[in-house]
Amino acid sequence: MSVKTLNNFDIIRLFAATQVCLSHATAHFGLHNSFFNFFLGLFPGVPIFFFVSGFLIYGSYEKSKENISPNLNFFMKRFLRLYPALWLCFVLSLFSIWQSGYFSRLDLNPAELTAWIISQVTFFQFYNPDFMREYGVGVLNGSLWTISIEIQFYLLTPLLFILLNQNSKKMIVSLLILLVFLNVFNAQLHERANIYQKLFNVSFLPWFYMFILGSLTYKYSYLLKKRIKKLSFIYLILFYVIIYFLTKSVGWGSGLNPVAFVILIILIIKSAYTAPHFSDSILKGNDFSYGIYILHMPIINYLIYLNVKNVNGVVITLLATSFLAILFWFFVEKKSLNYKKNSLRKA
Repeated sequence: MSVKTLNNFDIIRLFAATQVCLSHATAHFGLHNSFFNFFLGLFPGVPIFFFVSGFLIYGSYEKSKENISPNLNFFMKRFLRLYPALWLCFVLSLFSIWQSGYFSRLDLNPAELTAWIISQVTFFQFYNPDFMREYGVGVLNGSLWTISIEIQFYLLTPLLFILLNQNSKKMIVSLLILLVFLNVFNAQLHERANIYQKLFNVSFLPWFYMFILGSLTYKYSYLLKKRIKKLSFIYLILFYVIIYFLTKSVGWGSGLNPVAFVILIILIIKSAYTAPHFSDSILKGNDFSYGIYILHMPIINYLIYLNVKNVNGVVITLLATSFLAILFWFFVEKKSLNYKKNSLRKA
């Protein structure tokens, strides 16, 4: 049986996307000091995404090796998963900006507008032009910096596959140590003063160890699942929270640090394989996480520009994002996935 039908990763990704959405909504609508936001911050969605991506993408690449053109098959799958929904999201975002009246205030330079559009539909989603600085929070869709990183992960997956199948433990451990150091270093750059620091943050380097740990977990899941299943959820969560605050207090950065991340990985795997059909029983095989992730910030920006505030903004954001994410899934993403399954099977 496939990995997908025997785990709860769909609902884990839905939780991660909702965490990002609610964290951004509560912060941008002035509720960032609430206990709810504090609790959400303990389980950050982006590191969860990077780990789960490493687990599932490595598995997908391993399966693609059975095809005649494995790399072509793999990259076409990734393209169909990311870009159709991403492009439609950008079109709707442009429409929302136009509808808000913001564009009518600007004396747009065609070259700048063209450069921005190209960046958003390719793989430079982290680029934000000056003419967008007065709209909403100043960045149309700040969440999309991770899309650029995911694309880098995809490009590196064939090389990672070769490395992990050489069984060179010393090389893998050395690489992980180097990447963890880069992650800790990046966490200290709270104010990225120059372009090089900003580009470093949106490169794969500070985040790749999370993806690699996901790939290693997939590769050795047959050894880990039974052991992790025996652990108690309550003790794991308590241990995770203690480690999270202890390591944070000694200057490991303001984000999720590598020590706490390892405990979080154990929690993720235990959640994925405890009652493994729970996700399908709730979601029925539907995956709304990507839509929630890419859609929520354009909605937040639109509401902020219209001067919506406080709880009203959070509630409207959650409802509107959920509604659009459901539409995206059934009319865009699911159709793309069906094409992927049917048309690429013999590729």
